[in-house]
This record gives sequence, structure tokens and C-alpha cells, in this order.
Amino acid sequence: LIPEGEWYTRPAFIIPATGILPFGSIYIEIYFVLTSFWNYKFYYVYGFMGLVYVILSIVSVCVTIVAVYFLLNAENYHWQWVSFASSASTAVYVLIYSVYYFFFKTKMSGILQICFYFGYTGLLCAGLALMCGFMGWAGASIFVHRIYRNIKV
Repeated sequence: LIPEGEWYTRPAFIIPATGILPFGSIYIEIYFVLTSFWNYKFYYVYGFMGLVYVILSIVSVCVTIVAVYFLLNAENYHWQWVSFASSASTAVYVLIYSVYYFFFKTKMSGILQICFYFGYTGLLCAGLALMCGFMGWAGASIFVHRIYRNIKV
């Protein structure tokens, strides 16, 4: 049995809290990408988007490692899905921002435009969740194997 830990070691707190920092690192770039895609403006700073991707990768992995460390410190050994969901929760914040963007930044109306917008936004967020989730899980997996590789049983 896993002992009951502090409030900050529960997955119900860790998963939503760890998505905030990676979302904060891509917040401005998401605005420019959505503006170029939905308002038909040109997007030409692909180098900066590559840099933002690298920053997103680093922040996601580091935040997930900290979350897994909190779990392991609380004697909770179920870290695999929590590590995946911790990084993947960034996509939930992107989806929430996309809903805000739809209502306050675009002038779309009609059922076809709404379905088109939220369909493509849902696909974008699903891909982002899978990508970030895998990066977080891979980084946490390397971290856990490194800290436990010298333990002799």
C-alpha cells in the first residue's frame, strides 16, 4: 500500500500544476501561430519557433522530473502515467487558451467554422499532449533509472 502523502504529492494536484510552466514558455508563440493560421497572416519566424520548441522540451522534462521526485519522496512508486500526464497537461492549457482565442480574437460564426476550428484545435492539442507526454515520460524514466541503478537488493 502507498501511504497517504501531503497534498502536493497527490497526482490530482501534480498533473494540473506541472502543465502551467511549459504552457507559460510557449504562450506568446501560440498566439502568433493561431493568428497566422486563423487570421490568414504570414508566419515567418520559424527559427524562433524552433527555439521555443527546444525551451518547451527542456521545461517539460525538468518539471516532470521534479514531479516524479515528489512522488517518489512520498513513497508513491506509480510514477509512469503521472509523468506522462504531467507533461501532457500542457495541452489542456493550450486548449483552454484556444477557446479564449476563439471567442475574443476571432470573428468566426456558423456551425461549420466552429467545427473546423475546434476540430483542428483538438487535433493540435492531442498531438501536443502525445509529444509532451512522451518527452516527460522519457526524461522521468531516465531520471528514475539513474537514481536507482546503484541500489543493491
